[in-house]
Amino acid sequence: MILLESVVIFFLYVLGIVGAIHALMKKREPRSALIWVIICVFFPFFGVLLYIMFGVNRVKMVMREWRSHGICSLTAAEKQMAEDEVDQRQDYEAYYALMKTGYQLLRQPLQIGCQVDCLFDGVQAYPEMIKAIRSAESCVFLSTYIFGSTGVGTEFIEALSDAVQRKVEVKVLIDGVGSLYTWPSIYWALKKNRVPVHLFLFPLSSIRGLRYLNLRNHTKLLVVDGKVAFTGGMNIHADNDAKRGVEPFIHDLHFKLQGPILGELQDVFLNIWYFATGWKQHPRLLFYDDTMKGNALTRGIANGPYQDIPSIQIMLNTAINQAQSYIRIMTPYFIIGNILGLALIAAVLRGVTVEIILPEKNNLSFVKGATEALLSPLLQRGVKAYYRTGNFAHNKIFIVDDSYVVLGSSNLDTRSFALNFEFNLEVYDHHLAQRLIQHFEEIKQISQPLTDERLQKQNFGIKLRNAICKLFSPYL
Repeated sequence: MILLESVVIFFLYVLGIVGAIHALMKKREPRSALIWVIICVFFPFFGVLLYIMFGVNRVKMVMREWRSHGICSLTAAEKQMAEDEVDQRQDYEAYYALMKTGYQLLRQPLQIGCQVDCLFDGVQAYPEMIKAIRSAESCVFLSTYIFGSTGVGTEFIEALSDAVQRKVEVKVLIDGVGSLYTWPSIYWALKKNRVPVHLFLFPLSSIRGLRYLNLRNHTKLLVVDGKVAFTGGMNIHADNDAKRGVEPFIHDLHFKLQGPILGELQDVFLNIWYFATGWKQHPRLLFYDDTMKGNALTRGIANGPYQDIPSIQIMLNTAINQAQSYIRIMTPYFIIGNILGLALIAAVLRGVTVEIILPEKNNLSFVKGATEALLSPLLQRGVKAYYRTGNFAHNKIFIVDDSYVVLGSSNLDTRSFALNFEFNLEVYDHHLAQRLIQHFEEIKQISQPLTDERLQKQNFGIKLRNAICKLFSPYL
């Protein structure tokens, strides 16, 4: 018996050492590698089990097949687009290095002639989205994190069901964890109405769901017939279903897109659908309207755990370094880490005004605590921050000077950079930038300055809570 126990203990410690060596060799972040090494060595069985579930990135193992599935081929020749781009980008010569970085990193040319329209809150966004679904003739692709089954959710269910009855190809992808935010279950409501729906890595449905338990599909995309699309940060949630003249329970911002960027959006959705479902189909051409609809230059920034280096983080860092006069940021969660934090400080030191608007009322108090603990060094160096009063604001925009905008689903936190499937869009468009700057300034007028002095005056209990939250900031 003693011999058997010794063998088991020896095996467990060998297992722990193997797990520690794997983490040491594979984790690129020193802090992450150190934590996993400690867990595997000191808790050889459960530590290795946790590492297998949360620490091993299996997404990269299927990346090549997923990214080369070739569902939707862009019809415009890249060479021709590059030539046309020369004329279009003359108004943005100051950002040539940013454009070049985007192309080298993302291997996608800027799509010229796109139209990007702002939709403020559900009162503007939801009717437009439902109208598009009701007019669909060939396909409706919808990806969201949260999909409420009541309120405005019932209107979406009816529109999708009607589309199915018209023989429109419908695919709905909802995040598995996000689906737990609402009740009754949206999954069974869609199933009841014969709408093709799949939950992205639902943790309780399979071993695969448990293996990828820490991953989320945070992408918000609606693409209809390859003619019109919607993206941004807005979920489909009854709490955001407000009537005109009444403050929404959740403020948010979404965008309507038309033009050549539609082909890329179809690709992004179908790639994520393929990963989530294991869907097999021969490559085929999907129509999309590539005629010019506006003056915006756009390029998609797909981001996820399949990437060695987060694309969105590189693009934001480059944009900060390219800024000449102003950087405006509006986000619900702000835990950016040292790389972007130091870039913002450097921007301030060279004379760029950096302003950040955050919601005073946050749905995740521990994230707000970590944010306040991490903001002090930025505020001390001249970054300006504001707390937006009123109901929770989920708006996500990043504006450089009066020309460049990054919009989409990503929050400014480690989870969005490294663990979530996200989709953002970089846009060069003076008109869009001016409209969003106007919105930013309007919100700033009803916001309260958040200064370092205000943070330092907080009582000891709040400071201690914030400091504890800060310890977990890489994992929030």
